[in-house]
Amino acid sequence: MLLALALGLSMLGLGGSADTLMAAASHVPQRHSPTHGKPRHKAPPPPEVTLTGSLTGPSAQVAMPPVGLSMEYSVMAQDLGAGPCPPPALTTELLQLGSPPLALAGDSQDMTVPSEALSGLPISWQTATLYPLPTSFWSQLHCLLSATKDPLTAGINVKTGELAWAQQMAAGAAGAATNGLDFSLGNEPDLYNLPNYASLAKPLTGEEAAAVQLYLQIATYMQQALGGAPVIGPELARPTHWQHQLPHVIEALHAHTVGVHLYPLSGCVTPRAVTVGGLLSESAADAPHRLAWVVADANAAHLPAIISEANSASCAGEPGTSDSPAAAVWAVRFVLSALKTGFREVRFHFSGGPYDPFLVHGEEVVKRPLESALQAINRWLPVGASLQSVAGVRRLRATRIGTPTGGTTLILDNEHAQAQAVLLRVAGSVQIEALSATGAGVRTTRSSPTHGRIKLVLAGNSVATVSTSP
Repeated sequence: MLLALALGLSMLGLGGSADTLMAAASHVPQRHSPTHGKPRHKAPPPPEVTLTGSLTGPSAQVAMPPVGLSMEYSVMAQDLGAGPCPPPALTTELLQLGSPPLALAGDSQDMTVPSEALSGLPISWQTATLYPLPTSFWSQLHCLLSATKDPLTAGINVKTGELAWAQQMAAGAAGAATNGLDFSLGNEPDLYNLPNYASLAKPLTGEEAAAVQLYLQIATYMQQALGGAPVIGPELARPTHWQHQLPHVIEALHAHTVGVHLYPLSGCVTPRAVTVGGLLSESAADAPHRLAWVVADANAAHLPAIISEANSASCAGEPGTSDSPAAAVWAVRFVLSALKTGFREVRFHFSGGPYDPFLVHGEEVVKRPLESALQAINRWLPVGASLQSVAGVRRLRATRIGTPTGGTTLILDNEHAQAQAVLLRVAGSVQIEALSATGAGVRTTRSSPTHGRIKLVLAGNSVATVSTSP
C-alpha cells in the first residue's frame, strides 16, 4: 500500500486548517470496481519518478544567487526611511532573501542626479524632471549593506547625465557598498530616441548601428567616472533591437556581465491583456528561451549573462495579477527557464507598483505572494548546485537539483488546471514545499514512504519541491 500525500485542497490553501496542512498524509485503501455492467476505461496509472539519482549529461550550474533585486532609486530612498539607518524590518527582509544582489536601476537611473546637483530654478523641462537623491541616501544605504552584505549595482545616468554627476554617484556608491560593487551605464538605451526630424514616422537607414554608436560614445565617456570598476550591460529593454550589434556593444563596454531586461507580459498599452491566465501560460514561463542567443553572445565573449531586470508585466504590473499568488508560481517557472537557458541570475524589479515583491510602510515590511517564491528559489537553488530536466514524468515538468552538500531536491510543476498525481520512489523521510496559484505562501510538510513510495497529488497550476538531506 502506498502512502498518499495530497498537495491539493488542504495542502495548497484552498481550505483546511493548519492542523490539516501538517497532517495531509494518510493511507489510501484500494477499491475494486464491480465487474458487471459496461466495461470501464481505466485511468492510466500515475507516473513514477525516483527522487535521488545522479545528474548525467548536460546540466545547468548555479554559479551565483539565482534571484536578485532591482530597485528604482526613488523606491530605495523611500524604503530607507528618515533615520540614519533603515527600518530593521528591511534589513531582516533582505537577510531572509539570502542577501541577494541589489541593483539601483530602472527608469529613474537616467533621471537621478546627486544631491544638491541642481540649484536655482530649472531652466528646461529636462532639468525640472530630474530626481536629486536625498543627502543622506548613500550613508543610509551603507548602513543597510553593512548589515545585509548584499552586493551592489549602481546605475549611472547616461541619457541626461554629466561626467561630474557620474563621478559623484560613483563615489557615493563606492562609499555605500560593503560586499562588491559594479555599475550599469544607462537604462534601456535601445529605447533612447534618435533625432529624425525629416521623417518622424520612418526609421533612419542604419538606425540600429547609429543608435549603438551614439550610446557607446556617451557610455565610454561616462566610464571615466567608474575608476575601472566592473560594468553590467547594456541593459536592453528589447534585445532584438540591437541583436546584430550586441557582440560589438559587449566588447566596447568592456562588460564583465551581460545584462538584458525581460518582461513576459506588457501592461503599458493594454493593461487588460495582463491576466492570471496569461501569466500562467507556457509562453510567460518560457520567455527566457527566446533570448538564448544573448547567452550565446555572452558565452562567445566568455562572460556570464543575467536577466538584470524582470517581473510579471512591464509598466509596474497589474493589480489582481502581479500581486496574486499566480505571480509566485510564474516566478519559479521563469527562473528555472532562465537557468536552463544559460542565464545565471534573474533580478526582480521594484517600481512602487503592483509587481513589487514587498513594500516598506514605515517600520513594517508588507510581503506579497511573489516574495515567498523569491525566498524559496534562492533556498532551493544554492550556489554550487546543478539542475537538470527529468524526462518522462507525464503531465508534469520535473527538475532534479543536486546540492553542494550532496542532498537532492526534485521540483515538480503542474502546468495544467487539473490536479495531477505522481508516485515518488524514495528511501526515507522527505520534506515537501508547495506554491499554488490560488493560495499565498509556501506550505511545508514532511512525509515518510510506505514500501518505498509516496503518492503526491499536485493541485492545478502549482509547484512543489521534494527534498532530502544527504
